Amino acid sequence: MTSWHPVNEHHMTLMERMKVLSEGTKYDSCNQGAVCHAFGPDGRCIQLYKTLLTNTCSGECTYCPNRYGRQSAKASLTPEEIAKITWSFYRKNAIEGLFLSSGVMGDAERTAEKQLEVARLLRNQGFKGYIHMRLMPGTPLYLLEEIADYANKFGVNVETTSSVNYSEICPNFDYNSDVLQRLKWTRDLINKKRKEVGYGGRIIGANDTQFVVGALSESDSEIIRTVDDLMDRYELRRPYFMSFNPVPSTPLENNPSPPGWRETRLYQASYLLKDYGLKAFDLGQVYDDNGFLADTDPKMLLAQSHPERFPVNINSASLKDLLLVPGIGPVGANRIIRSRPISSEKELMRMGVVISRARPFIEINGNRQTNLSSFMEAS
Repeated sequence: MTSWHPVNEHHMTLMERMKVLSEGTKYDSCNQGAVCHAFGPDGRCIQLYKTLLTNTCSGECTYCPNRYGRQSAKASLTPEEIAKITWSFYRKNAIEGLFLSSGVMGDAERTAEKQLEVARLLRNQGFKGYIHMRLMPGTPLYLLEEIADYANKFGVNVETTSSVNYSEICPNFDYNSDVLQRLKWTRDLINKKRKEVGYGGRIIGANDTQFVVGALSESDSEIIRTVDDLMDRYELRRPYFMSFNPVPSTPLENNPSPPGWRETRLYQASYLLKDYGLKAFDLGQVYDDNGFLADTDPKMLLAQSHPERFPVNINSASLKDLLLVPGIGPVGANRIIRSRPISSEKELMRMGVVISRARPFIEINGNRQTNLSSFMEAS
């Protein structure tokens, strides 16, 4: 591991350092600036103050703007400064919590110690908000255990689909021991904390991780198979996908960016695994010959590729069959089952069903779409 050099930043104001470090979180779950939107452990969309401890890094990840040796503005914040800034935003109701990542400060242990210091400082000051820690590959178990005492969510990014790919883009770390082992420990700690009595009412988020999409030539089918595997092995609940963008003065500076819609389609495919009970092998027909998704909702493509499954009878279909219908999500499907019998599209619309998408794939009381006005009752 290359040695870490302290930051010389005395010429920067606090606001300038905050700006540099917020921009440095480019590849950490959301990239909307110092205050970003994220999903909390209870599923709500919340606003977080998002920052790095430092953007000086001893890692040499080939896609990263903070990689070792790259010439750029360097900055850091002390744990006390981060706690003070977090409180300032929090008291103004601008945020509900903190998302904290960092460059690697020499090694993962030293970095995690500093992140733990921030979380401990905030909690000891009475902070009740949400704390999400994005930890470094190789973080020791004893520090994960301590961080679990303070954070709502914590985890390590897998970035890619295999140890071979990982060694290509993150040469300082080992995919199996530094990343997958940490996902296992995180899973076990989350389960342990959720079982503890008197845990202070703090909601503990599920295991999550992130992929950098398009840095390598891996296909969407490879990514989705990996997501499926991580869900099975490590109880992964939320995969994040961040599109690769070439950064000047990095080894991948001349590589192209993926199309902007690719990230969206990967999220939609992952929801089919996470919320709809499908497995990676169920999605084989939504990819092209090279294993890539098209710029079309994969759930719609899946339905169109299986005409033998449709139409489903709204009043007798199982939950599994309802979930295969475009325009019907888990909430709508459960409402349908609780509310049956159903006699009109208007009832379905009140349950949150997107009728324009669902109409070709359903029947109500023996009737199905034969033209654009099918099922539409007079008001």
